[in-house]
Amino acid sequence: MEMGPLQHVYQRPGPFVTAYLDTSGDAEDAAKAIELRWRAVREGLQEQGADDADLTAIEEHVREHRAQTGQRGQVLVAEGGEVVLQDELPAPPTDLPAEEQAYVGPLPHLMPYLRRCMTKVPFLIADVEHTGADLTLVRGPGETDEIRVDGEQHPVHKTRSGDEENHQRFHMAVEERWKRNAEATAGEITERARKIGAQAVVLTGEDQQRSLVHALLGDAQDLVVEPQSRQVSREELRQEITRAVHAAQISEVVEEFRREAGRGGRAVEGWQDTVEALRRGQVRTLLWTTDDDHAGDLHIGAGPMELAADERSIKETGGEIIGDVPASAAVVRALAGADAGLVITDPDAVDLTGGIGAVLRYRAA
Repeated sequence: MEMGPLQHVYQRPGPFVTAYLDTSGDAEDAAKAIELRWRAVREGLQEQGADDADLTAIEEHVREHRAQTGQRGQVLVAEGGEVVLQDELPAPPTDLPAEEQAYVGPLPHLMPYLRRCMTKVPFLIADVEHTGADLTLVRGPGETDEIRVDGEQHPVHKTRSGDEENHQRFHMAVEERWKRNAEATAGEITERARKIGAQAVVLTGEDQQRSLVHALLGDAQDLVVEPQSRQVSREELRQEITRAVHAAQISEVVEEFRREAGRGGRAVEGWQDTVEALRRGQVRTLLWTTDDDHAGDLHIGAGPMELAADERSIKETGGEIIGDVPASAAVVRALAGADAGLVITDPDAVDLTGGIGAVLRYRAA
């Protein structure tokens, strides 16, 4: 997951108010239930000295939220009387301790959000036929759009009537229409996949037309995956694709980390070396295997790369300490500032000192 899109959040001076809210819509009076949950979170924020303008901004978003059925949640971050980040969570944040559901500090507390975002893999399903295709755009749990791609309708079926010459001419006309419809479908798939940032494309439907579309996808061919079974629900397919994409991403980064670490190359692990690499802007992808989203505190300065366990490291470079924050909050800001990536996995995938490591852009001199 690339952290660059979060840069706009960290361009704000702070302090920040971070709220994780259960917005599940299964209760009989869902709107009232959500309001009551927000009151509890708001009380926790007020106890930490949250600015009234920030609380009002979040409350307006909560009131405007349209309850939907199913188990879900939201993360909301406010600063300077504005909501600067709002996103859906794939499940209620009820597993978070109360102090993490409501957090006020110099930086937003985003690691719980990012951990949950790992289950949001956007992908596209194309049910292909000779006359077009039905596209399903899946952004995450419960977030889908249906789009119909209509191609030329007649003739699209071959027949055996007529003399041999007319028969061949008719078949060629049909195959040309198949190809033109495949081109239209492939173009729409490519464009829609780009717009939603799809990490996978699943092709179903008529075998021959599916092969034509696949051949015309261009760069999007690399996204095509084959599900284990086509006889599953959309939610089961979403979960399967999510697991497959995550496994591939984690495997790729872990393999590179091990290769570089084994030859003393572009890899570091442990808090001291990884934080130093973050300070230098060396980190390309950070590996995080700890379940502890606090993992102690770090000192921070005003700049995104100003983080350290030792105050002197910041002061010696002319910076000023603006506060102490959970280590994960400082790390995420540094990753966003460096436009670096983050991979969250469990310790079984890779054994890292302190639960943290990184693949670097370059070796330190």
